[in-house]
Amino acid sequence: MRSSAKPSKRLYTMTALLIALLLVASAACIAAVRQLFGSKAVVAPDFTLIDQNAQPFTLSTLRGHPAALFFGYTHCPDECPATLRRLSTAVHAQGVPRDVRIAFITVDPERDTPPVLKRYVRIFNPDFIGLTGSFTALTRVYADYHVPRQTAPADRYQNASPLEHGTTIYYVGRDGVIKGYGHWDDAMPKIAANFRVYQ
Repeated sequence: MRSSAKPSKRLYTMTALLIALLLVASAACIAAVRQLFGSKAVVAPDFTLIDQNAQPFTLSTLRGHPAALFFGYTHCPDECPATLRRLSTAVHAQGVPRDVRIAFITVDPERDTPPVLKRYVRIFNPDFIGLTGSFTALTRVYADYHVPRQTAPADRYQNASPLEHGTTIYYVGRDGVIKGYGHWDDAMPKIAANFRVYQ
């Protein structure tokens, strides 16, 4: 009994430490983005990319709607599907504006073609907007939103070509101003609360 209890306690301690480290990393990521944009209200940098229906999409067309932007890719093994699931649940939470728009912007344009994005975003919510484009166009968007993007070590995941990328959620108000920031591991109730506030 004693020998089996010790590993459980050790596992609990290690899990708690890992969660604490993840929370610190999340806060640091959001703080870095806030510092880059500054403390003043900033209009979300406009861009034109290609949506999941292979049509041009310009961010400013969302004026009048609260929106959230998240950068990721369809082969992402962890952060992206988890974030999109929580965003999809949050938009249906009580008190969240019914006209919230969610845009998922790829960091992997070589694989994330419009048809691939269309299949992917529909898994989570048919109203989500999937965006891709040329690497040149996307690189400008990454720079404007201070989104890091780099290839991860090859041995991190099996049978995958992972990309390290920013995990900030950008909340854009109806006036096109960035109202606040969240992180991929924010709990659904926090995301819903952000949608209520960041309009």
